[in-house]
This record gives sequence, structure tokens and C-alpha cells, in this order.
Amino acid sequence: MPDRPYQNYRMYSASLDAMMREVLHTLGDIDFAVEVELENVEASARDPKVREHIKSKIKAAHGERRQPYVDLLETLRRQQHRQSFAA
Repeated sequence: MPDRPYQNYRMYSASLDAMMREVLHTLGDIDFAVEVELENVEASARDPKVREHIKSKIKAAHGERRQPYVDLLETLRRQQHRQSFAA
């Protein structure tokens, strides 16, 4: 019996797991920052049309900023999946 029973269930690389956690953390930071920015616009912009225009620009930039991390996370997930079947 192994010293650490959880090893039987963890068939993927610990470094992959760490990378996925880091990417998720980065996505969380990006999402939090955009929420703060949107709240600031909501509180400061008086003209509704200007406010919505600024918010749409922020949301578009947010999507562009986070997409590479989403793509990386999907790539890592696929690698993890392949490794779990290869073991």
C-alpha cells in the first residue's frame, strides 16, 4: 500500500496542476479588476450613453485580455486528460 493513498487517484502531473491553478488565479485577478473598473464607471459617469459606451469598451478589452488564459487553461486541461488516460 502506498504511503500516500491519494497517489492512486492523481494520474496527472503536479506541475500541470500548479500551472492550471496559476492560470485560474490570473483569470480571477483579471475578472476582479474589470468588476472594479465597471463599478468606478457606474459611480462616476453621469451620462447614461457615455457610461454604457465606456462599459462596453471595458468589457471588450476584458474579453481580449482574458481569452489567451482561457485558451491556455483548455490546453492544460486537455494535457491533463491525456496524461490521466496514459497512466
